[in-house]
Amino acid sequence: MSFLLVTLGTAAASHDGFFSLSYYILAIIGVTLAQNAVNVLNDYYDYRTDVDARTTKTPFSGGSKYLVTGMIKPQNAYFFGVTSLLMAVPIGTYFILTRGIALVAIVIFAAVSIYFYTTAFARICLGEFLAGLNLGPLAVIGAYFVQASNFGIDSIAVGIAPGIMIANVLFLNEVPDVEADSSAGRMNLPILLGRKRAVRLYAALEISALVWIVVAVVSGLTPLPTLLALASLPFAVKAIAIALRDYENASRLVPALGANIATAYITIALLAIGYLIAGAVRL
Repeated sequence: MSFLLVTLGTAAASHDGFFSLSYYILAIIGVTLAQNAVNVLNDYYDYRTDVDARTTKTPFSGGSKYLVTGMIKPQNAYFFGVTSLLMAVPIGTYFILTRGIALVAIVIFAAVSIYFYTTAFARICLGEFLAGLNLGPLAVIGAYFVQASNFGIDSIAVGIAPGIMIANVLFLNEVPDVEADSSAGRMNLPILLGRKRAVRLYAALEISALVWIVVAVVSGLTPLPTLLALASLPFAVKAIAIALRDYENASRLVPALGANIATAYITIALLAIGYLIAGAVRL
């Protein structure tokens, strides 16, 4: 996911005439470290609050179970998560010093939301929003900025659909874990709304993300070839149909979780390819 998001932002910058291979590689490393940090720290705190001990493991939800089964020691996981975050900060600082002070807000916001994601934000119904914002518009905008030293309007526009879809990945993955998350003091959208209304909101958000891709092209914010991203539509339809039907059955919901993740990955990859095509034919 980190690779795809940075590639999308870089492709948008390349389309606008800016590209540095070294900045691209460094940005991938920085965003990957940040994503490592939030994922591992989330596992650590879920272990501490017994969330993962109460969930049913599926290929896409229920936690990793590495700490619950003793495969990894909790203190080692915490150390790895914090170290990943601390290693990402110097990369962000380097880009601030070399590419522009405007990145300060993104770096600080990302660092705070990563460290306090599980212990604070996931308990006040902000988890999905922050996941979508950080692994969506902010990652794409940041990748664009390190190339161009400015925030292109197209980088903002093209980051919206990925942000919604990434938020939806977390959103739908939370549906099978409502009871476990609730018992640990979390407050997310499936808990707040209940499973039935949650999957309806999920479906509406997924459709809005795909519609936005068309709106962005029609309004001239993004180039025509980015419509290639609509090829993910069959996966989105599958995920929505199963989610609306089987939201109460965790095992039958698994194909929807997989199709939902595929929708996000394919969409982001095809948006990047669309930009590369647009740059090659000068659209």
